[in-house]
Amino acid sequence: MISSICFTLMAVMIKQVRHLPLMEIMLFRNIPTMIIIPIILIKTNISLLGNNKPILWLRGIMGTIGMLAMFYTFTVILLTDAMAIQQLRPFFVFFLSGIFLKEKLSLHQLPFFIFAFLGALLVIKPGLRIDMFPIIIALLAAVSTATVHVTLRYLRLTDHHLVIINYFAYISGIISLIMLFLQKTYKVPSLFDLFILILIGGIAFLAQIALTKAYQLSPASLVSLYTYSQIIFASIFDLIFFKEIPDIFSIIGASCIIISGYLNYRYKSNN
Repeated sequence: MISSICFTLMAVMIKQVRHLPLMEIMLFRNIPTMIIIPIILIKTNISLLGNNKPILWLRGIMGTIGMLAMFYTFTVILLTDAMAIQQLRPFFVFFLSGIFLKEKLSLHQLPFFIFAFLGALLVIKPGLRIDMFPIIIALLAAVSTATVHVTLRYLRLTDHHLVIINYFAYISGIISLIMLFLQKTYKVPSLFDLFILILIGGIAFLAQIALTKAYQLSPASLVSLYTYSQIIFASIFDLIFFKEIPDIFSIIGASCIIISGYLNYRYKSNN
């Protein structure tokens, strides 16, 4: 729950500084992790280079794509809609794990995914939105994040979780720095913007640590259930910070996604 609150607060902060380049926001988001994690790894005598380097690189690159896409959607659409579409990633994981990990897919879970897909259609509203580009990017973020989760299945037995986090932070941080340099779009932040950017980095670091610890303490299916609370927190923060209220389609659609996630969790728990 702490992780979910932190991730949603991070989205709020990103929306507050949406006038700054996305690459600049990404860079600041990674700086605390890039400083703190290597110190911890060195003090605990854990190699920074890791073991399964190709998959570590794949995780970092796909995570960077997912982060950039997710940050973009936070700046242009309702947080509730962005978070609801993000919560489709467990269902993408289901199909990707079957394709790439050869995990057995249960047809009994198919109705839950269809229900979630219908909920997503209510959030997306393909026939009513004038500009579908942000929604396509939000779906890209969900698929990229799902791919990251699949790579973590490979890495869980070969590499320390802090090494995985460190790779992601440095790959996304260096890519954002290079792109910022090439685009020449860096803006000197005001004191308020700098404060928000520092908060983004700190909150993101806390969110990652809390989520990693949650996966250490509890089954993944249980942890993923609580991540659906991000939709609820997003609705609350949208109202508090931006005076934005999701329409009835988004509310019903988000509810369908949450219910389908819960039913999927109950099915996996009983089987």
